[in-house]
Amino acid sequence: MNRKTLIIILVITLLLLLAGGTYWYYTNKLVGTTPVSEFPGESGALVGGGGPVPTETSPEDDSVFAPGSGATLPRLYELHKAPVAGVGFAETKDKKGFIANITARYIERGLGHIYETQLSTYSKSRIVNETRSRIGEALWGNNGKSVVVRFVDDKEGGTINTRVVNISVPTISFARGTSTEAISTSFLKTEEIFLPDFIPFMAISEDGADKLFYLEGGSGSTATYKDTSVSKIFNSAFTEWLPQFPNQKLVTLTTRPSATVPGHMFFLNTDTKAVTKILGGINGLTTLTSRDGKIVLYSEIKEGFPELSAYDVAKNEFRSLYLQTLPEKCVWSSKKTTLVYCAVPQALPNAIYPDQWYQGLVSFSDELWEIDTRTFVTRKIMTPRTLDAPVLDIIDLAVSSDDSYLIFINKVSSNPWVYSIIEPAPITVATPSAETTTPSVEDTASFIAPDMQKLR
Repeated sequence: MNRKTLIIILVITLLLLLAGGTYWYYTNKLVGTTPVSEFPGESGALVGGGGPVPTETSPEDDSVFAPGSGATLPRLYELHKAPVAGVGFAETKDKKGFIANITARYIERGLGHIYETQLSTYSKSRIVNETRSRIGEALWGNNGKSVVVRFVDDKEGGTINTRVVNISVPTISFARGTSTEAISTSFLKTEEIFLPDFIPFMAISEDGADKLFYLEGGSGSTATYKDTSVSKIFNSAFTEWLPQFPNQKLVTLTTRPSATVPGHMFFLNTDTKAVTKILGGINGLTTLTSRDGKIVLYSEIKEGFPELSAYDVAKNEFRSLYLQTLPEKCVWSSKKTTLVYCAVPQALPNAIYPDQWYQGLVSFSDELWEIDTRTFVTRKIMTPRTLDAPVLDIIDLAVSSDDSYLIFINKVSSNPWVYSIIEPAPITVATPSAETTTPSVEDTASFIAPDMQKLR
């Protein structure tokens, strides 16, 4: 055997040993790792090229939050690591009317993937096998079965597009296995309804009714989640209105706020189309009306900072709540009409309010407070740092129909969180109920952002 042949044999042997060692390492050391997708916002494992597996649980989640483990869920929990455009509740009741299951649903900003988290175990799954890119804002309603998505279409010169995505029954998804075509999981089907372009502001009915309200210029219209026909109920020469839809008979309209500009607020009766002035001449005015329309939570800029107050519409009484925050950081209780939950900054940096907070030039470190607007008793219920959480600038709050959970978004990161108002009990083995029915429409609190900073 000559020297050249010997060198070739040695090289081939070394390559085989290297290949074998590499194979052993990846099959023994990296078992269970999840491939990282090249797409931003993608967090699912890849299976046979068939896309993300809907159910996502890490080994840590299985050991800590598994049913029957006896572990106690953290009271404050980050639902998703990627930015989301909106978060809402989906609730299921049994035949006796008791809540059987509560989930949080949310849609990612980057690719528009829709997920839900079971709040009894914090198990997460992707429920819709579709992609909608660059969602800027999402409003959840219809007990989590509908979401209004809004995005800017750069190809059309920055047009704001609005779609209603109705989520319905499961559809079968197939993924290629090692030998045969096998069913991997069930996804939910969707139906997409187009709303007019250039809608600057809109709101959904907060009493569970199947209604939307949106503005086009100075004109205001109502529609439903599945019906494209509209009913025009409002017209004004002024176009800078921020709407809220406390119940299906009442829309509130507040002028867009600025620190030195007097603001005004009106009630719009959706049946009679009558417009009634409620508040006026208040600098930096922003508002949040209770679902029964009897109390208006509002902020006024005093000495450069927002001061929270309550206005009793029937009694024509004003009362300061002695808290410095904005109504956009609050949500009304589902069970008690006079109770409101608010995120209150621990300290307010010097800034022009509310303008520079909307613009993202300043941010807050919030605590959660409970306020009774009838007795004016206030109580701090949560400080993030005591629960090992980062600084949270809380927006887009929603409360479950039994007042057991608050969900919200951290304005700084756009990540969704949940806070259990009631101390969580240890996890037990879930027993399926034969009486469980399909979700019914319940109160969900949804709030439109005061500007379109989300739609970027």
